[in-house]
Amino acid sequence: MSSRSTAKTASAAHPASGGFDDPFRFAAEALSLAKAHGTPPEPDTFKVWYTYAAGSSLVLNQRIESLIADGTQPSVYDLSALNGEIIEADKSADAACSQAGDSLRKEMEEVQTFIRSYLQTTERYEGTIDDTTKSLSEASTAAEVETVIALMIRENQRVRAQTQQLSASLRETQDEIIRLQDKLSQSRKAEMQDPMTGLNNRRFFQQAIASALAHAETFGQPMSFAIADIDHFKSVNDRFGHQIGDEILKFVGTFIDKKLKEHGTVSRYGGEEFAIILPNITIETARALLEDVKDGIAGARLVTSKSNKPIGAVTVSFGVSSWSEGDDIDGLFDRADRQLYEAKNAGRNLVR
Repeated sequence: MSSRSTAKTASAAHPASGGFDDPFRFAAEALSLAKAHGTPPEPDTFKVWYTYAAGSSLVLNQRIESLIADGTQPSVYDLSALNGEIIEADKSADAACSQAGDSLRKEMEEVQTFIRSYLQTTERYEGTIDDTTKSLSEASTAAEVETVIALMIRENQRVRAQTQQLSASLRETQDEIIRLQDKLSQSRKAEMQDPMTGLNNRRFFQQAIASALAHAETFGQPMSFAIADIDHFKSVNDRFGHQIGDEILKFVGTFIDKKLKEHGTVSRYGGEEFAIILPNITIETARALLEDVKDGIAGARLVTSKSNKPIGAVTVSFGVSSWSEGDDIDGLFDRADRQLYEAKNAGRNLVR
């Protein structure tokens, strides 16, 4: 479980002031952190400590502070996982979306070029028709008429061939635009999707919670918010390994999403935490829904995929808050986090 008040303080302690010496200061802090926590300053781990020192990723700082607050010494594995899950995932999603957008813009420019070529061809053809019409009216012999007609036929054939070529190029470009639009759509979807669980990610959540708050504020309707946290998740990883831990994350996330899909949205916020937005639902109804979800997860009997070794009961704790007039994202989070803390202290596998 994370402590958001601690995480916020840690992030504020490393402001990215933009001074000339900041990169050197951050690098020095990153090396100190790596030494203090016994993690060799290899590229991936150093990148995480540098990002933490710079305070440029609130989610990353929250995750590291959560590990430290729980008494866990961040390991090379933890830092490498954070690098892939947060830093590199953000970069790859941005790059894929940007690349698809650039390709689509280039194809649209090609279409504009084709259209200009077609218009120029049409204008030239109209000019030729005017000239040949004038020549035909001035022709005084059969031979002159035949010459003008022959010129018109050749010009018509040339324009027809050029028009067919332009049409074929436009069709090819149209097909490419359709393909690129689909690729861009997929990139944007991937940008909002957690690669491990397939659920919405924190980017999606940040947009969704802002939209839900604006809707509640505008229409004065209820809205509930919850944080779900897998109980004793570190011990599961220690006992069965991180691969089984990843499978448990997928199971829990998918189970919550399936149960609540008709009521709201579920996002993987980070680590073993899931953020749940329940628009138009009071806190009493939200807690009743989450009690059902909690009992369903606790009642599942999970086994390892290869050896069928029993994993035992996996439980989840929930902290719930509800929107009130003038609320913001921090207020909702803080209250839900405090409730989650109470659920953990009261024995876990609880909705508070």
